[in-house]
Amino acid sequence: MKKRANLELKFIVSLIFAVIVSIFAIQNAGSIEVRFFFANFRISQAVVILGSTIIGAIIVLLLGLVKHIKHNKIIRQMSKELEALTLENETLKIKLEDLSGGQTQEEKTYQFEETLEETLADVQQGEENVDKDLGF
Repeated sequence: MKKRANLELKFIVSLIFAVIVSIFAIQNAGSIEVRFFFANFRISQAVVILGSTIIGAIIVLLLGLVKHIKHNKIIRQMSKELEALTLENETLKIKLEDLSGGQTQEEKTYQFEETLEETLADVQQGEENVDKDLGF
């Protein structure tokens, strides 16, 4: 729910910014001379303003895309790590059952809970690291 509200707020701010830039461009629509490297031409100032804004938006989009790709890579790594930890947990459960042959059921349960708490703590630490890496 929080992400959706954040996304909606960003969308509204983007629309307001687009309207402001459009109004500014329309009010400053006079013809200007543009020099770019060896090119020299006359063009409407509104076109220059809108073109610059669009190029800026594309750059921001590309930078956001790079960040998104990096986050997906981290998520895949963490998923693999979680899978390995789950497998290790299952292996440890089997070993615990083998080693605790002479123990009472209460002792087995206590040992299992300890192992499970340690594994959960490791997984939570991994999730916190991912959240920190992703900036949440």
